[in-house]
Amino acid sequence: MPVLGLEKAPIPLIWTSDFILGDKVDGKDTYFVGEFNCSCVGITQQLHLCPLVADAAIQICGEASKVKAGCPVLSAQPTSPAGKIIVLEARGGSDKGADGHRRDTIPICNALIEKNWCAYPLYYTDDVHDKVKEELAKCKGVIVRVNPGSYDYVTQSKLDQMLRDVAASGVACMSHPDVMIKMGAKDALVKIRDLSCGMADTYAYYDIPSFKDQFPKSVASGTRVVKQNRGSQGEGIWVCKVKEGQTGDVTGSTILDLQEAVDNHKEEKTIDEFMTFCEQYIVGENGQLIDQRFLPRIVEGELRLNMIYKTPTEVVHKKPADGGISATLASGAKYVSYAPDAPEMVDLIDNFVNKDLPKVMPVLGLE
Repeated sequence: MPVLGLEKAPIPLIWTSDFILGDKVDGKDTYFVGEFNCSCVGITQQLHLCPLVADAAIQICGEASKVKAGCPVLSAQPTSPAGKIIVLEARGGSDKGADGHRRDTIPICNALIEKNWCAYPLYYTDDVHDKVKEELAKCKGVIVRVNPGSYDYVTQSKLDQMLRDVAASGVACMSHPDVMIKMGAKDALVKIRDLSCGMADTYAYYDIPSFKDQFPKSVASGTRVVKQNRGSQGEGIWVCKVKEGQTGDVTGSTILDLQEAVDNHKEEKTIDEFMTFCEQYIVGENGQLIDQRFLPRIVEGELRLNMIYKTPTEVVHKKPADGGISATLASGAKYVSYAPDAPEMVDLIDNFVNKDLPKVMPVLGLE
């Protein structure tokens, strides 16, 4: 967290890191981060991890406990709780079960209750902003399960500021909106470029002139990956290389072979045409482009490391369909799950969890 500038911020409660295989060094695989995600990551398919979530939430709040998990319907609250943690949700959305809650909300609450903590879900909408803020101020912690930008009657900026205010009063916010923004933004890849999981030749473009100045030089050096800041299914992620058979200097009229990760489709554009096309990714709120070196072993897939606070819980190998680079299920990718202590994952876990992780928050600017 230090390299992200988040040294004083806690590691997120539930989060993921996607890794791409690099070249082997001394016969061992190397791994580079392609993306962090801590914006409402769910554990619906791993409800057995709810006690671990509860332990981590308590630890983040400065407490500890070792009692086992509870049942699927909200349990009775303890008579003398050690503290209170609220699970904050929003009504509606595609992430809810028949009871109107995210499928991991009640099990997480019950795991906390079993550990002698008061825990229950609370819905946020703008019209109850003040009441929710007042109730959160009485807690030791809040677990935020509101997927950004996904719900009616929720103004994200208003919710974020409320959570900032509550956190400033001493309530542990899991995850803090600034952590979600800075870890989720693609320019996190620039900020971690000096860690072992980053690549030094990674660039961020926040304005069109800097993009048009640097990108032709980058793509002239070899195949690049350009990533927009928005989206999580591969949309706006382009593999770019100079089309074979062209001679002379790389200029705006040089033709590029392009492939978009969302569905593996291919196109051809000149550098000037492609840069003009990409302007849409830079303009607007939180607009930016990331320019990274292409890692050819992406065809072998990427590895998603699922984390609960500081504990790795699962590694998912996401293998693209033959001839593709997209790791989404919709594109035909296949997923294989590994335990974090699997022999194949020893180097990944050691390098990232044991060596890089303590530096991540500060380098993101969340110290």
